[in-house]
Amino acid sequence: MAGVAWAQHTGIAKVEVRIEQGPWREATLSQEVNRNTWRMWRTEVDLPTGVHQVFCRATDKSGYTKTDQRAGTVPDGATGWHNGTFTAA
Repeated sequence: MAGVAWAQHTGIAKVEVRIEQGPWREATLSQEVNRNTWRMWRTEVDLPTGVHQVFCRATDKSGYTKTDQRAGTVPDGATGWHNGTFTAA
């Protein structure tokens, strides 16, 4: 799995991924260009065949970790865990 995370003016310290209700696992981050750019991340998972749900959350360099509560970008930036459903073959 892979994705991108962004925390403008602060930078990304870590990204964590969770499958279903399993434990959070820290993803590997790409090298940071600067604190204002998107930060790529990736992680490898070994899953049984079937439908799975993935969640991810980022922690910025100030120590703030996104919560599961969704909010729009205005006025303080978006919150909420990103999630998706996929089928492993």
